[in-house]
Amino acid sequence: MPPALSEALSTPLVTLRETQAVAVSAADTHRLRNGRPLAPQVITGTVAAIDALAILATGLAASALADGTVARPLFGLVLIIGLALGMYALRWTGARQLNRLYKPTDGLLPLALAWAATAGSLVALLYLLGALDPPMTSWLAIWSLLALGALVAGRLATCLAVGTCQRAGRLTQAVAIVGTGPEGQRLLRRYRANPRDDRHVVGVYDDNRASHARFCVGYPIRGGLDDLLTEIREGRVDRVILAMPLSDDNHALAAALAKLSLAPVDVGISLDQVDIHRQGGGWREGAGDEPPVLDLLSHPLTGWRAIAKTVEDRVLAAIILVMISPIMLAIAVAIKLESKGPVLFKQKRHGYNNQLIEVYKFRSMYHHMADANAEKLAQRNDPRITRLGRILRRTSLDELPQFINVLRGEMSIVGPRPHAQSAKAGGLLYRDAVAHYDSRHRMKPGITGLAQVSGWRGETSTVEHIVKRVEHDLRYIETWTVLGDLKIIARTITSSIFTKNAY
Repeated sequence: MPPALSEALSTPLVTLRETQAVAVSAADTHRLRNGRPLAPQVITGTVAAIDALAILATGLAASALADGTVARPLFGLVLIIGLALGMYALRWTGARQLNRLYKPTDGLLPLALAWAATAGSLVALLYLLGALDPPMTSWLAIWSLLALGALVAGRLATCLAVGTCQRAGRLTQAVAIVGTGPEGQRLLRRYRANPRDDRHVVGVYDDNRASHARFCVGYPIRGGLDDLLTEIREGRVDRVILAMPLSDDNHALAAALAKLSLAPVDVGISLDQVDIHRQGGGWREGAGDEPPVLDLLSHPLTGWRAIAKTVEDRVLAAIILVMISPIMLAIAVAIKLESKGPVLFKQKRHGYNNQLIEVYKFRSMYHHMADANAEKLAQRNDPRITRLGRILRRTSLDELPQFINVLRGEMSIVGPRPHAQSAKAGGLLYRDAVAHYDSRHRMKPGITGLAQVSGWRGETSTVEHIVKRVEHDLRYIETWTVLGDLKIIARTITSSIFTKNAY
């Protein structure tokens, strides 16, 4: 009997009740969670910041409550040493490990031991240096008690917040498995035998599945790769694991990677079929009975990078809106005086994860000639554009209302420009003109971007124009940094004034 068939026939039967439990669990996860799961490093990093703040704040407060006055140079030195020792001890005892944040009782003992070791080390150090005088002793005693209380209070509050996030599904990663063959069945059996709170298998996907099969090892088969992309677009999948044979002629594996590269999702391949003895490079060792996974594709913004991008957008957008509000008011009045119609022009465009968003712009065309779907792109001497509109479009002042989109979380200040649904280049829709066009939607669209400051803005009369735009957009996504965004914003100010390509 062929090995593949033998493997398939050896799959354990699953009762209807178990199958329904899997489906109900998936529905609950999708219903409860709002947004991507919180990255573990963000949670533990936030806890570390709270611990550091508690140690520093109580050290300063204790100096005001202590008897006598501690010499300032010595006070500052001991405070810094105590902070460094405390943070190291908390890490060494594992007090900040994620699995100890689910229950308060799991992390309080390591926390107390860490701070006791820190306080004891400070006392021993000062005793050896002969600096343990009454004022210093009083300060250390008060600091030790206050810091312990603040650390415990902070940890209890953190556990409460983590519990809330866990119940909301924000700590659970939604995982999709691609492959119903022997490799997929082995992986799914491992997952069923080793359940974890931070992982939930939403379903199995395979273009080559048997048409009558509804379940694989008890997990629902939800369709093929196109169905998986739909699930990703709807925000129901965070990570995809390919459980497929590793071979040079595996066209299904290549096709899966090509499709998944268009979506903002982490993709890995199960190495259950490969003997892995050590960790290195992109290998991710499995926990417990899980197989190792090789990471192939990553979401462009995760963890602290996502937070940095969000803070950058919201803070800068709020500041800029306050600064330009007089200019926007003047433009709005001028538009109303020149021609009839609304001040703002709203147009549906594809945003992050290919979702439709409504983008705001100052109206630059006569209202009765407005082209909501951008069936015809603006050209030089376009009769639809008003006299004021020409100035607004040439200087990009018509884009200013999009800072409202940024504050609403629909756009970024810097990112790939959101294109109109019917926009064309050389007679072809953008998606048909560029093979990996949808890959640019793995990041929120921006008011400006690398393509715009590199000269690729304005009319797209040829396919080359949109190809170059997409090339710059993908380069931006792959190399994003906060500093890079600030440079693009600075270049945008000058390029908007001297551009020759916008009509």
